Amino acid sequence: MLGGNLPYTTHVAMVANELIFAQREESVGAFEVALPAALLHDVLEDTPVTQDQLAEAFGVEVASAVACLSKNLIVPFSEALYFAGIASHSKEAASVKLCDRITNLQSAPSTWAKAKRASYLVESAQILAALGHANGYLRQRLSDTMARYEALYVEGFEG
Repeated sequence: MLGGNLPYTTHVAMVANELIFAQREESVGAFEVALPAALLHDVLEDTPVTQDQLAEAFGVEVASAVACLSKNLIVPFSEALYFAGIASHSKEAASVKLCDRITNLQSAPSTWAKAKRASYLVESAQILAALGHANGYLRQRLSDTMARYEALYVEGFEG
């Protein structure tokens, strides 16, 4: 996960960058939907912007993908239902979520204990299983990134 003193935009730019490189290798779906969704994927969770406002500014497809990627904090959260919702929504949404997780696995917060780091890796495997079908290139990128994360931040963690 990214953290520290990095600007908010660093994370979304990295997710978009992953998506751009993936598109060069294999389709991530409608790129004109996937790229803005990558840049906006945290907006509904992190700001007061509404889905209707996103739809007005970026179109219904982008807003729908962003909404699908956003965790609903009003109802009890279920990872399985969340991942299934993304998988059934669109190739674009699944590709963005894969890029998001690849980016989040670049490092682990120093405050996370080994058990939390291992748990995050297990959740990453669930994402891979649920969404990896959307893009073979991203499936392999996430798998490789998970192996690196495990070696550096789980097995190699002395905390």
